[in-house]
This record gives sequence, structure tokens and C-alpha cells, in this order.
Amino acid sequence: MRNRLISALLALLMLLAAIPTVRAIAFEDTETHWAKEYIENAVSLDLFKGVSETLFDPEGTMTRGMFVTVLGRLEGIDLNFWDSEDAPQFFDDVPRSQYYAPYISWAVCNGIADGMSPTTFLPNAPITREQMAKLIAFYVQHMRHELTAPQDVAIPETFEDADDISVWAKDSVDVLRQMGILNGLQDESGAVSFLPAKSSTRAECAAVFCRINGALVRNQNPPAVPAGISFPADTATVNIGGTLQLTPSILPESARFCSLVWRSSDPKIMSVDANGLVTCTGFGTAVISVYTPNGLHAECRISCEKHYASADETKAEKCLRLFGEVVSDPRTYYAGDDGYYNEEDYLRAAKDMVDVTLQVWDLNDSGEKYTRYFTIKVHKNIAATVVQIFREIYAGEEKFPIHYLGGFSYGGVSEHTIGTAIDINPNENYYYNSKTGEQVGSYWKPGEDPYSIPLDGEVARIFKKYGFSQGIWNWTVDYMHFSYFAT
Repeated sequence: MRNRLISALLALLMLLAAIPTVRAIAFEDTETHWAKEYIENAVSLDLFKGVSETLFDPEGTMTRGMFVTVLGRLEGIDLNFWDSEDAPQFFDDVPRSQYYAPYISWAVCNGIADGMSPTTFLPNAPITREQMAKLIAFYVQHMRHELTAPQDVAIPETFEDADDISVWAKDSVDVLRQMGILNGLQDESGAVSFLPAKSSTRAECAAVFCRINGALVRNQNPPAVPAGISFPADTATVNIGGTLQLTPSILPESARFCSLVWRSSDPKIMSVDANGLVTCTGFGTAVISVYTPNGLHAECRISCEKHYASADETKAEKCLRLFGEVVSDPRTYYAGDDGYYNEEDYLRAAKDMVDVTLQVWDLNDSGEKYTRYFTIKVHKNIAATVVQIFREIYAGEEKFPIHYLGGFSYGGVSEHTIGTAIDINPNENYYYNSKTGEQVGSYWKPGEDPYSIPLDGEVARIFKKYGFSQGIWNWTVDYMHFSYFAT
């Protein structure tokens, strides 16, 4: 009997020893805090951790890296993959050794978050309240979850500072307001404000995530997981201003409708939209990558060709070549909202200009032709064409002499301010407005003065071949002026 009793006691002790001990959640800095219960709940759900064993830092700033990490914990992502060497890494400032690295990779591959530039995420930057709202909305949308309507929760009809919310965040903030997840901050008068630009605290975010966890209806039918993704070809070539539709092959067949995230290694050279449509806007080569929600990816290296402009280009095609978009008046592309240029506008335009050195003929004091060089600034996306024009002029039979060339300049609303106009020998190829009497230069005497440009001569024909027009209008002549958009 005594032996049986001892055996029973030993078995009970072994059973008790097998039950894990649950640490009471207690932080020294949250005992009297308004978010104490939220914090304890968020920690018990393994969404948050303290900054130490005894401190939570409730009023500490929530960073972008912290926030995405909590989103990933809420989703319950598989760290075995996202923390491995096979997981994609997007940003120079997110080393794999950091706790937030796998969560950022997951968020990017699922279209939930992106960097502040193609190479930086700024994981330690504070997250604002409107950024928080946008990330939550993207999380619910891209994970195909839903949010349930709240019960017995006071919901503000609107936020007093709704007009201060950025356009890209307005819808997200409003949905989360209606769901009772973002309640705003009430002042003494009872008015409720959202304070969109205010940095979020760890306590505020703990409260928000507790509300999300209670309202979240998880997607019970997730799409099939891709096992492989590839492009039919890993290189391609596109003309400046042209487009290319990339369509990857995805295996198995049941996963081919999964959501994809597209990225360009250099958006200044080419952009790619959410459907894989690539648009080339600058000279050079960039890599277009596509990512599946589970981190698989494929790449295509695309070169934007330096092909030359031509006479058969439409205005829209010229706009795409220069700016990557169609605009009504190209001359005001870099101007402010009023259509006029200030110093800041000129400096912005100057960033898209490049120097081209052109070889030309000129006349010495004895009237003999000799070679000289001019360096002018033109728009980077028309530079190759300008160089080719002057190569042909220099190699031409006329050996037309040039003593002055002008390109990009600060001079009001004109094609010179966008780098698509070139002036040649202005004194001998004058500008004259018959309505106002305004004149620049002295005369135009083709056949008499060797510096005057004949309308049917070699220079005019070569410029026309590449889509440039000589400045001749109903009441204005501008014989020196060759412009890409005929203005």
C-alpha cells in the first residue's frame, strides 16, 4: 500500500513538472499606463516583446521595422524560410542579422510594404499614424482577410483633421475608423482628431494590434503556393519610350493566379506596373524582378536602346521618349503649377540634362574651313540623337560652318528649358515677330552669308530626318531655332 502511494505521488510530481510555467506579464513601466491591458494582451499573443525583462517602453517610438515585424507575427509567418539564405533581400539597410529582416522580406513579397527608395527601407525611422493605417489596410487586403464590424464601440463620425490626412492614406484611415480600430485622440472639447503625421508609440500600436486581432476574420481558402517561377527569356531589349509586357511562367498550374510583386532595379531607366508592364524612360540597363508571396522570384535584364528619334514620331511618342508620360505642353514639364519657371524648377530640369560635345566646321579669318568643338547641354533622352545629327552635318557635302551653338538654358517657357531645342548661328539666322516687331539677330541671307541656314539645305534636312523642326510660323520666323516639339 505504502509503495503504491509513493508511486502515485511520484507520478503526480512528474505530471506537474511537465506543465510549463507561465510567466506573469508585468512590466515596471506599464502598471499605471492607460494601455496596460492592451500591452499585456499583445505580449501574451506573442505580437510584442519588452525592450527588457522588466520594461516595455510604452511611450517609445514605434519604428517601421518594429511595425512590420508585428504584422508578420500576427500573420504567423514561417521564419524557417524567411530567415534563411534563400529568402530574398531587398534593402542595403536591412542586414539579415537584424530581427526585422525576415518580416520585411515577407512584407515586400506580399505587397504590404516597400522601401523609401529602391535600396533603403529605413527600418529605424518612426512610423506615422497614417503610414500605420496604410500598412494595416495592405495587410488585410493582400492576405485576403476581412475585418468584422465592431460591437458596442464608440466610433467617431469623422476626424476633425481629416483634410490633413495624405491622399494615399485617406481610404485606409476611414475604413479602420469605421471598424473601430483607429479611434483617434479626443481633446477637452470632445473633438476627435487623427493626427496623421504624428509618430506612433509602442503602446498605441499594442492597442491597435489587439483590436485588429479581435476583428480579424482570416482567409480560410488561401491560394495555392507556387513551387517555381521563371521568364521565357532572361534578357530583353526595348526602345526608349517603348513598353514590354512580362508574363512569368508559374508552377503548378493551380498557383498561376497568385498575387505577384514587381520591382525595377532602376526606376529612372524603366518602371514596371503591378501587372508586369515595363516602360523604358531612359538609356541604360535595369533588372526587372517578380516575387511570389512565398518568396520565389525570377529576373529579366532589360536594356533600353539608344535608338534615334525620327520624323515619323507622334507628339505622344516624343513625350514618352523624353518624360515617360504624355503631357499637353512639354515646355512646362519642369515648371511649377502656374506653368512658369522659378530657380527651383530650373534646377530640377537641369538634373535631366547631359553635356554633349559636338564636332563642327567653322571658317577661319581667311575663309577656310576648319574643325572646332562645342559642348552644350541637352535632355539626356535626346542626347544620342543630337550627337548623330551633328555627326551627319559634319560628314555632309556642304560642310556647313557653325560659330555658335546653344542648347539647354534658363530662359522662360521654351524648349530650351527642357533641353530639346538648339540654336545655330543666331546673328545670321535671326528671330523676327511681325506682330510685335521683336527681333533677335541681324538678318537671314542664305546663299549670301555662309552662316545663314538654307531652308532646303543639308542642315535643315538632317534635323528634319530626326524629328526636329526649324522655327517658322505664320507671323514669326526663327531661322536659328531647331526644336524637337516644333515650338
